[in-house]
Amino acid sequence: MKKSIYIIIIMFCLLSCKDKKIIFPEKFNAKSLEKFDLKTFNDNKKDSTYEYFVKDTIVKLYEEKEHYKKELITGNHSFKNVFIYSKTTNSLVNEFCYFYGMPIGIWKSYDEKGTLLNWKNYNEGFDFTIKDLIAMLKKELQIDLINDNNYKSLIIDRSSYKRLFFITSYCYSIQIATMAETRTIKIDGKTGEILSDVNAFIEE
Repeated sequence: MKKSIYIIIIMFCLLSCKDKKIIFPEKFNAKSLEKFDLKTFNDNKKDSTYEYFVKDTIVKLYEEKEHYKKELITGNHSFKNVFIYSKTTNSLVNEFCYFYGMPIGIWKSYDEKGTLLNWKNYNEGFDFTIKDLIAMLKKELQIDLINDNNYKSLIIDRSSYKRLFFITSYCYSIQIATMAETRTIKIDGKTGEILSDVNAFIEE
C-alpha cells in the first residue's frame, strides 16, 4: 500500500512539470503538506545519500548542510524534479523542474507551514512545448532526446533569436556534440519552426 502511494505521488509530481502554460496561483493547491521521509532515509542512507527505483523513476534522497533534498529522475536522465525540505520541520519549501538542466514547469516556494509564497512558470510563452520539441526532433531530424546515449554532450536552453529583421524572445537552442561534430539547432518556441541548423566539424 505504501509503495502504491509513493508511485501515485511521483507520477503527479512528474506530470505537474511537463507542458504547463499560464497557470495562476489560485488554480493549484497553495498548501504543501508533503514531509521528507526522514525515517526511511536514516534507515537506508549511505554517506548522506539514499537512492532507489520506483518503476522507471530514480529516486535520490540527500542530506545537505541546511536542508534535505529529493530528486526524481526520469526519461533516461533527461527530466529531473527537485524538492527541498526544511531541516527544522521536514516540510517542503521549494520545488524545481529541469529538462537536461534547463528550467521548465512551475517553480514554487513555500513557508515552513506549507503556504505558497511565490512561483514562476518557466513554460510561459512557449506554446511549442517540451513534449512537442521531443516529438518534432525525433520525426523531422531523427534526433532522439530521450533514448540516444551516443552524444558526447547535449545542452538545451531557451533564449532570444535574431534573423535579419525577425526577433523572437522564445527560442529553444539545442547543442549536440559527438566525436566528429557539434550541431546547433534553433527552434521557434511559439511555432516549432526550425530557425537554423548548423554543423561545426571537429578537425583532427
